[in-house]
Amino acid sequence: MKANNRAQRYGIQIHLRYRLKGESKWWKGTTENMSRSGVLFRGEEFAEPKTPLELTFVLPKEISGARPAEVMCKGTVIWSERPREPGKLPSLATTISQYRIVRPNPESAPGRSREVA
Repeated sequence: MKANNRAQRYGIQIHLRYRLKGESKWWKGTTENMSRSGVLFRGEEFAEPKTPLELTFVLPKEISGARPAEVMCKGTVIWSERPREPGKLPSLATTISQYRIVRPNPESAPGRSREVA
């Protein structure tokens, strides 16, 4: 019997922003599911597989454990699908190759944050 090495996926619908490597424009999207190794989301801009990108989103306190936490990721599109119906958004599946978590720092001035390794 073959072992399943796929990371557990969580059906989490949260807003995110993403940009394709080398671009300055951030696009909006919404996750469909996430794991520690990747994200499936629908977004405003289509990207072909093998396209590097950056993602940023805020994990709610129910997931992060304490205060909401902003997550900044780098990854690569591994699968994408153009919308089949008018008014729908493209689907993108990406790896997460690097990430950092930025939490609000209650000891600093408003608007300041600190990185968590």
